Amino acid sequence: VLMTQGIPKLMKTVQMIHRVSKYYNTSEKITSLLMKVTNQMVTTCKAYITDAGLNRVWDQETPIVIGKINECICLLKEYQKCFRDSKQETLASLGEKALEVSEVYIFGKSEAFCKRLEKIMQMIAIEENFNALTRCAVEGIDLMAVKFKNIYHIFQKKPYDNLDPQVTEFDVDFVKFMSEVERLETQLQTFMRTCFQKIVSSQNSLQLLQRFQNLNMPCLQEETAHTIGCILQRYVAELEATKKLYQTQKDDPPLARNMPPIAGKILWVRQLFRRVNEPITYFHKHSDILTSPEGKAVVQSYNKLAYVLVEFEVVYHSAWMKEMSQLQYPLQSTILVRHPTTEKFLVNFDPQILEIVRETKCMIKLGLEVPEQAVKIAIIENKLKSNRLQLEGLIQSYEDLRKATPNMFVNLLTPKMEKMEGVFRQGLTLLTWSSVTLETFFQEADKVLHVFRQLLRRVTVISDVQIGSILKEISSTSLVSLPVNAPIKIEDLLADNENYTKECAELLNSKSMHVEDAVQYLIDLFEKNYEFPSPMSSESQGRKHIAFERKEKEKEKTAEGPQSDDSKSGDKEEEFRKNCKDLLAYFSRRLLISLQKATRLSLDRIKRRMMSKLFCSKSEDIAPFLKAEVHLDIPNLVIVPSLDDIQQAINRMIHLTLEVNRGVAQWGQRHLQKSILKTEPGTQQAASAGFGSQGKKARKGEIIRKLKNFYAGVAENEVITKIIVLLSSAGTSLKEGVSQVLQVFDKYKVLWTEDKDTKFQEFFATGPSLSEIKEEIVHYDMFEQEMKNLKPTIRLGPIELHTGPLKNALAIEANSWKMLLCHYLNEEYKTKLLDVVSFINEYINRLSRPLGDLDDVRLAMEALSAIQEKRADIDMSMGPIE
Repeated sequence: VLMTQGIPKLMKTVQMIHRVSKYYNTSEKITSLLMKVTNQMVTTCKAYITDAGLNRVWDQETPIVIGKINECICLLKEYQKCFRDSKQETLASLGEKALEVSEVYIFGKSEAFCKRLEKIMQMIAIEENFNALTRCAVEGIDLMAVKFKNIYHIFQKKPYDNLDPQVTEFDVDFVKFMSEVERLETQLQTFMRTCFQKIVSSQNSLQLLQRFQNLNMPCLQEETAHTIGCILQRYVAELEATKKLYQTQKDDPPLARNMPPIAGKILWVRQLFRRVNEPITYFHKHSDILTSPEGKAVVQSYNKLAYVLVEFEVVYHSAWMKEMSQLQYPLQSTILVRHPTTEKFLVNFDPQILEIVRETKCMIKLGLEVPEQAVKIAIIENKLKSNRLQLEGLIQSYEDLRKATPNMFVNLLTPKMEKMEGVFRQGLTLLTWSSVTLETFFQEADKVLHVFRQLLRRVTVISDVQIGSILKEISSTSLVSLPVNAPIKIEDLLADNENYTKECAELLNSKSMHVEDAVQYLIDLFEKNYEFPSPMSSESQGRKHIAFERKEKEKEKTAEGPQSDDSKSGDKEEEFRKNCKDLLAYFSRRLLISLQKATRLSLDRIKRRMMSKLFCSKSEDIAPFLKAEVHLDIPNLVIVPSLDDIQQAINRMIHLTLEVNRGVAQWGQRHLQKSILKTEPGTQQAASAGFGSQGKKARKGEIIRKLKNFYAGVAENEVITKIIVLLSSAGTSLKEGVSQVLQVFDKYKVLWTEDKDTKFQEFFATGPSLSEIKEEIVHYDMFEQEMKNLKPTIRLGPIELHTGPLKNALAIEANSWKMLLCHYLNEEYKTKLLDVVSFINEYINRLSRPLGDLDDVRLAMEALSAIQEKRADIDMSMGPIE
């Protein structure tokens, strides 16, 4: 800009030099001077554009570089203009020498530089146009942008100076660049044509056309004009399709979601109108095609259809306005009604109210006129919905409380229910949706409902926690004590259960008293909340009476016969007492059922232990709990205690289990218990004598057994009776198993059944050898060894048989057989030994005689011969015995 302002002064200076200087007064010299000036300007422009060679043209921001190029072109154009103006001034001035120079020499380089700048600007403009493709929301057009970027980047990477007019490679590359751009523009036109071939709707086609037009690319103008003609043809077909659609659906048009009927129809027809109006508006604003004959025909068809659509909207809106003006005020209905079948309360909210509100809101959004009455309803919409939800919540809460009320408490909670229904009856006759006392009604209903809910909650807590949990504990109480780890003797079992059942009876009686107290507390709670009316007469002051609200039909009969308030209150009080007795009987029955269940489970435990498998391992079945022993009671094997004793013990266990229920007194007898304690002589003496707590408990148990108890109710139960019958024959079912167990010892029966003396006499009568005698001794020795190896216990179902006594008895028997055999062997050898001794003594006496003659020698020799003969017999009969 500063250089441009100095151009005129520069030309004045050149003129002065040409006029004054003797050196530059020729055309050659002045031409050379101006050429230097031109070259300096070009060099300065190049330096200005490239920031003194620091930034290339392509590396700078487009607006900045375009501004610089335009300034340089203006500078050079101004330079030529000032030169021509100066030359004209010189020719016009008389007496001055004219500038005779060649403009070709002076401005040739500047003009070439300007043309180079114009080409660069043209490339930058093309790049700006194609950059718009990256911002266009048309699928597939980004590929065109990528192709152009590749072409543009190839040109930018050229190494020569783009601003030097003498570099001819730029012109060659520029021609190639323009041919590539032209080919890309052709592809872009083809792409545009292909895109519109895929779209059928004229409305969508116009939206796509708008996107292509926003590109502002000159190469697409011809294709845009052709596309508009094609879209117009499609629009004609759409006008006919819209007309047919209107004719088909005008009686029952499809409505948008959550749209009311009238507003939905108006919205539907507006959508049809928008479908045909948007294209025609676009044609009118962006094209002159509607001025053609085809366009005029399209406008006529559009006007006819638009008139019909607008008339449809006006007709329905007018009809709705008329209906709203003639409609009676819809908020005068009562807020509640009764169900014709179930007599339950229902919310009487007219759905038409919400429809009117929705229609009104939609009409306002559509910009249509709305009656004042509908606007008022729409204003209080939130209040109506809030009242409706609050009323529905009250009724639902009341119904939930009714359903949650246990059947046993229904009669006693009837006054609360009737009071709640009395509050709801106001909504049947008095209250409407426009009543100003609705808030008071809701507060009153909430208050009554809260009292009802709190009472029911307290009753439920007492029933479930204080009564139900105790009854559950009673039903799960075991009334028998059976060993778990090891079997015990029946004497110990009975002794343990004697004490255990007494403790159970006392515990269950204590829990029964707790349940009775809780039930009585329930009755007191009901009596406190029963809302007895105060009697009119002074005589009955201090009494409580019950007053139930009558139904509406009963109210009409109150005038038929005079009844005093006292008689009504007396009837209600009598009814209340009857319901209390029924409640007491109900929980007493539940207590009896719990005792029956406890007794059944306890007897069932005995049955399971008694009915376990006869022969099984310890890990397979229930462990035995009775301990018995196998004894030798010659001539039989027996178990001690016997099966009869075991059966008697089981029967005693059954009796003790049932006797627990005799220690649980029936309700309502505490005054009798106290009177018995007072009248019983010696009760206080026993307590003061220091017999201890056990004596007191036993005395208390005896007193309770004199009262009415639950023994009969439990003992007569059918299931318990069946279990008792099964247990009564449990001992008999073990006889076969006992026989099988005892048969194992039959092989030892010879030890106690045969006569020892007779058998050994017969044995020694046969003259047995020493080996035979040894075998007989070893035989009885093996018996004794087998006794030691016998199992110490044998499992027989619920009984664990200990074989210790039998093993000892059999060992003694085997040892006695062995000892007797040894005795007989001793006697036998004693006889033989005495014979040998007498033989030896006799022959010693013979050999001791002096040898006086040959006869003595002969006798001695005969004695020695006899001894020699007897020696072998002695050796044979007197073998070694160990």
